[in-house]
Amino acid sequence: MAELLHPNTNGDCSDPGSNPGFTSALVPEPAPVGEDRGAALTKGPMAPISDDDDDLLGAKITYREIEDDPIDYEITCPGQSFTEEQQDKICLNWIERWSDLCMQFSDSCDAVRSQGGEDAPRPPGPLKVLPQTTYSCITRGYCYHREYMTSDTSQTTSSLGFSRPQDMMRIFSLKLSSCKSKSYPISVYGIFAVRDDLEPLRNYVFNRSRDDPVMIHQDSLALPLCSPCRGMYVLDRALLEVDLWVKKEGDGSTDEQLLSVYVEIDLGSSFDEIFTGQVHSEDCILDMDYAFLAQGVEAIIQVFTSVDSPRHVRFIASSSSFDEEIVLFEGKCVEKGELFTHVVAVKTKEKLEVRLEWENSLLAWTFQYGTLGASSYPDDDSIPFYVNVLFAPKNRERGPSRYHAWKERCRNMGRKLPAADC
Repeated sequence: MAELLHPNTNGDCSDPGSNPGFTSALVPEPAPVGEDRGAALTKGPMAPISDDDDDLLGAKITYREIEDDPIDYEITCPGQSFTEEQQDKICLNWIERWSDLCMQFSDSCDAVRSQGGEDAPRPPGPLKVLPQTTYSCITRGYCYHREYMTSDTSQTTSSLGFSRPQDMMRIFSLKLSSCKSKSYPISVYGIFAVRDDLEPLRNYVFNRSRDDPVMIHQDSLALPLCSPCRGMYVLDRALLEVDLWVKKEGDGSTDEQLLSVYVEIDLGSSFDEIFTGQVHSEDCILDMDYAFLAQGVEAIIQVFTSVDSPRHVRFIASSSSFDEEIVLFEGKCVEKGELFTHVVAVKTKEKLEVRLEWENSLLAWTFQYGTLGASSYPDDDSIPFYVNVLFAPKNRERGPSRYHAWKERCRNMGRKLPAADC
């Protein structure tokens, strides 16, 4: 049971139970609950509270006094609509499912090690899809809906960020690795968003409306990433919100759901290494290539063009620390002016390269944190593109986190943390 409540989510084959997952939080006074907005997802137990909360990033939540309950804001929790019996059944099914996925991952690791040794690349590992409801949900406690404010579907503030290096997350790619009973090509729409420690509102990595779906072919299953509106700051854990659909003919009533889940991802101690995590549903598997960066900064890539061009243009970003690339832009009919802006996280000591594929040419610009302008660039005045990168352009100071305020509230009231939630 301990390995199920503390599963390894970073893909480490050596010890599937070594990485801390999440345990329960104290159940505080019930928070006021507003009208249910119809959210289909709920969260499981939250992560343990450490004594290092003073170092956590401050969320955009204002508390008047320490005596105020830190969760006394109105947040809808769909999980509270379940009965205790339903909650027990859902959590037991969740534990069984998670156990099966962990066993499959362990078997895959054993098979890889038997063929390639301890240094063989890790197979993709399952990410922790959270159960529909937990004990904290049905008791109106500090469940993850309140922690991550999931009833608020607005986008996080783009101006939030730090001028000094922080622990950050970079997502390289999203790919549908398995879709049962699907006839390709398929039109996919929906969202993939990250809710982080800085402000737990949506920061989109994929965002397509039903009127603007992406066509996915069997030989190319990658979802085109959009730029997050700011960097993703992860000091402890983050929530991934996934809601993907297949568009069908008609008014949308026959559209098929691919994934509609919440996933909690733990930072652990695995920095500066690329992992492939898998989000599982009954009918679909979504692969995410990602990394946690120690001493990361936000980099805003700006690309401008001086001419209109009907030709195909493709911009790619890569860094000296990783082999993986990020497609920044790909398209035709480029118009004069700002072509795009894209936000990525980079390590302070690595080089960021922006490459352009245009008219059978490959051009590159190189930038580095602490250096003004490009350290290398194409020596050709006829190139109608200008690339600029702003490193860590924002300046938000650290402040008391919602976790710290809540913990102090619990201490003042003399409460104790329970051992488990699900």
